[in-house]
Amino acid sequence: MTEKAPRVIAVRQGVVQPTGSWLYVWIDTANSAVAYVGATGLDPELRAHLHLTSDNPDHGRIRATVSRYAERDFDVLAFAVPSGTSRPAAKDALVAELAARGYVDSSVVAAPMEAVTAPIISTIEDSLRGLR
Repeated sequence: MTEKAPRVIAVRQGVVQPTGSWLYVWIDTANSAVAYVGATGLDPELRAHLHLTSDNPDHGRIRATVSRYAERDFDVLAFAVPSGTSRPAAKDALVAELAARGYVDSSVVAAPMEAVTAPIISTIEDSLRGLR
């Protein structure tokens, strides 16, 4: 049996500490639509859980903004943001690129970050093709 080191989740003074920097995209599997684009410093699985369970609309954004979310199926694609890259700027660049391609409605104007967004867009498009 191979022993693995445990995954350490740092909780300091009652607060879960960030595990990195992530962008994530919620894709509705029924209609291949991008339902939401987010960014987080928390584990993306935890963040997805909070989106569905939190009564606070700042944490439970899917619950608060996506109609019939509990009756729908989603694939959440999560992407690590490279070290040294601004997570908010990367999210804005991704949203702007998705809007330019017609995947989301947005008035976000952002500086291009092709090194970050190009592989994400490619993965999203591959995923969408797989759902059709």
